[in-house]
Amino acid sequence: MAAEKHKDDPEKMAKMAAWLQAVSQELQLPEGTIAPVQEELLNLISEVAHGPSRPGAPLTAFLVGFAANGDIQQAGANVAKLRALAAQYPAN
Repeated sequence: MAAEKHKDDPEKMAKMAAWLQAVSQELQLPEGTIAPVQEELLNLISEVAHGPSRPGAPLTAFLVGFAANGDIQQAGANVAKLRALAAQYPAN
């Protein structure tokens, strides 16, 4: 039997969207900054949390952005690199 794709709670997703909008405004980022990498970044965080290091997941997200230095294309590339690394890394 094929695994069913996880569906996020719409209420939680709406709260997340509102929070990210508030964060973006507070940090004076252009609207929609996270949109191009949001899904893949969430997947990376989940993979890290359920694999190499649960407490390391949010810090991994920070490092993705820090290493991208404001370049959304680089952030996407960083996410892809780290998803590949996480897939190879021993789980806890």
